[in-house]
Amino acid sequence: MAEVPEAIQNGILFENAVYALAADPNSLKVFPPWKQAASKIADIIRGGQIQVKVQREIVVDGDAYLIYGICDAIKAGTIFDVKFSNNSFTKEAVNMAGKYLESPQHPAYLYCVPEALRFIYLCSDGEELYTEEYRRSNTSNIADFIHNFRQDIRSQGLEQIYLEKWGAK
Repeated sequence: MAEVPEAIQNGILFENAVYALAADPNSLKVFPPWKQAASKIADIIRGGQIQVKVQREIVVDGDAYLIYGICDAIKAGTIFDVKFSNNSFTKEAVNMAGKYLESPQHPAYLYCVPEALRFIYLCSDGEELYTEEYRRSNTSNIADFIHNFRQDIRSQGLEQIYLEKWGAK
């Protein structure tokens, strides 16, 4: 089995600490080096539903797709996604604003949870907390992402490989 890179391990440990602290602020006996940052995010998502599996079908250009995911937290009409960066935000600050603007994640999750009005990325470098919010009213339609993706793989001659790997069984 391949070794999990440290960056991925840190992200998993950080998210697990957030979820444990959200469930019970006194639950962790051994705290990760980023307890304060994990506690900030836990305070935001506490009381919400954690790790919610969502899915919804969509038809784009006559083809059916199943969009699915796991929302880190859903609370009061808001979907939250926890992100961890191994790089200090002070070094990345100029690159943070709008970082997720072109991501298909929030359009897909907002499509899967029609009751949600907004999606907030909760990003931490273990010290600072950076948030980026997208409202349903100003979020791209996931159908546009799917349409553009399919056009892209067709133009590159990769559609058959896509269908073999990702087509419904």
